Amino acid sequence: MKPLLFLALLLGGCAGGGGSGMVPALSSQEETADIAAPTVQPRAVACAAAEETIFTCKVANGRRISVCADEIERTFYRFGGDRLELEIAGGEWAQVAYSGGGEAQIAFANAGTRYIVFSRMVRTNFTPGEPNDPAISDGLIVLDGAEVVGLRLCRDPDTVPVQYDAAERHFARVEELFTYETERADRDE
Repeated sequence: MKPLLFLALLLGGCAGGGGSGMVPALSSQEETADIAAPTVQPRAVACAAAEETIFTCKVANGRRISVCADEIERTFYRFGGDRLELEIAGGEWAQVAYSGGGEAQIAFANAGTRYIVFSRMVRTNFTPGEPNDPAISDGLIVLDGAEVVGLRLCRDPDTVPVQYDAAERHFARVEELFTYETERADRDE
């Protein structure tokens, strides 16, 4: 390992471009890591230009939620602020029609926790001859088992709600919604 460390320091000192050309000292943990491994740039929370955006928005605390599909058909749930805080691959989707609206949900599981992004439109006025006054909401509901542990609503004028066609192409569809607790969004509006 010591010859690799010496080689890395030597090559780091010869690297062109900006900066001093110096390589920072390695901790004892870093010395045991594979120095030859390429560094991976952290992913952004928003979908990259080469990815398809299936859902994205910012919530009240400024953090972003995104569901993206990459060029090799992998799908990801991402959450974070200035840096990516959580990324989960996989997912499945469900949708249902309502009188005067409908709802789409995409769920990602991480151990016993489910992260479910949703876009919903529900009719709020059933008086004959009057408009139906739809309530429209997009957001994230987090379930620990069956218990709701979080609800974050999109507060972003540039929200991209669940894109039905993209969800159909990239996810396995299940017949029932993952939760009906998203109705809490109507009360929080």
